[in-house]
Amino acid sequence: MTVDVLGKFEPAWTTCHLSLSKYALRLTRRDLRIMIGLLTGHAYLNRHLTLMKVRSDPTCPLCQEEEGTALHLLGRCSALSTTRFTLSGLYRMDYTELGNIRWPLLLKLAKASRRFL
Repeated sequence: MTVDVLGKFEPAWTTCHLSLSKYALRLTRRDLRIMIGLLTGHAYLNRHLTLMKVRSDPTCPLCQEEEGTALHLLGRCSALSTTRFTLSGLYRMDYTELGNIRWPLLLKLAKASRRFL
C-alpha cells in the first residue's frame, strides 16, 4: 500500500512504473509479445496451449519434468539451468526471485530457451 498526497491509501499495483513502460515501448513487436505472454501466462508454452486445446500434453518439451508454464521455463526448467546460471547467477528461481529480475534479463532467458522462435 502507498499513501497519496491526500492521505488516502491506494494499492501499490496502481502506481505506474515509468521505466518498465518505456522499456516495453522500445521493444520490437515480437519481443513485446514474448514479454506480455510471460508476464500474463498467455505464452506459447505447452500448459497454455493445452488449456486452449491446441496441444494434448502440458509437459515442458525441454526437460519433460513439469508442466510448461512461464514460471517453469524461466525459473525451474532443468534443461535451462546452465543458461539461467550464466545469465542470472542462479540455477533455479522462484516467484520472488523472478519478481526481482529485470525485464531485459527475463526476455534474454526466454529467447535463449529457443521456445519463441
